[in-house]
Amino acid sequence: MKVSPNLVLPSPDFTCNPPGCVFKAGVRPFRRKTYRLEIQAFGPKHVVHNYGHGGAGITMSWGCADAVTKLVGTLVPTGTRARIAVMGAGVMGLTAATLLPNHDVTIYADRATGTTSDVAGGQWAPSVVKYDAKNAQAKQQFEDILRTAYAMHQSRGPSFGVYPRVNYTKVESDTFGKIPNDVVRPPDKLDHLPFQHLSSPGFGYHTLLVEPPVLLKRLRDDLAAANIVPQHRIFRSVQDVINLHETIIVNCTGLGSGKLFNDPDVIPITGQLVWLPAQGGLDWLYSTGRPTSSHVPIMSSSVAPTNARSTTKIPIP
Repeated sequence: MKVSPNLVLPSPDFTCNPPGCVFKAGVRPFRRKTYRLEIQAFGPKHVVHNYGHGGAGITMSWGCADAVTKLVGTLVPTGTRARIAVMGAGVMGLTAATLLPNHDVTIYADRATGTTSDVAGGQWAPSVVKYDAKNAQAKQQFEDILRTAYAMHQSRGPSFGVYPRVNYTKVESDTFGKIPNDVVRPPDKLDHLPFQHLSSPGFGYHTLLVEPPVLLKRLRDDLAAANIVPQHRIFRSVQDVINLHETIIVNCTGLGSGKLFNDPDVIPITGQLVWLPAQGGLDWLYSTGRPTSSHVPIMSSSVAPTNARSTTKIPIP
């Protein structure tokens, strides 16, 4: 695809002078082999596990929440209102709670804000997450989750911090390669990238930007309006989980699931970010295209300055 030689997209100002910019580091809940989305029985109680999404939590959130509701549906007779506990107040817990409006839901978490999800770039792409691609059923589940997640993000739009964006790369992206073509079409092949200081051939993937500050605030506000506010609780053992009054427990504790449920496949992967002051006129994304590479999500300047920040996220394996 030819790009007009006159097209040069505006470049962000990466000048970083604290406190005008903020350095952040988050720990992503990566799970070897595959994320976990299944029911585990503990006597009369059932835990619906939903964790291990690595750097793809926001990307997969609505899709996994939809899958959680279907798993819960196998445990609750049709038309019955159940008491359900959701463990974790990051994006996985918040979206799961949002999609369970026909039940009495209580969220338990060690913190209501400042979660791993709050320290995320928000580029819609299944980054640093594993699934069993050789297993047809597992592959189908993963792709269905992506389809649902993309559609639900897209349908919510700017009020949830969601905007269409082109993600430019120098090489074809392994991460975008996981996505079915009916969700994100094959990339535009560009004769040259549309930047002043980077004009080599490249690719353009048509995806979404999800602004975590906007998304998370909206989810929390909507749940609060439904009288669902996270209750402070620290779980130190499975027995603490079983002692909850609820008989169905949705586990969205992310990295904490490794110790809590004795899962050795859960390991931390750090992600480092630099948040710069809001800048107008930037409506594109850039990444190098590799699974553990730097990428630049540019958040909208149309929202409050405290929420609109240019973010450079550098995952470190």
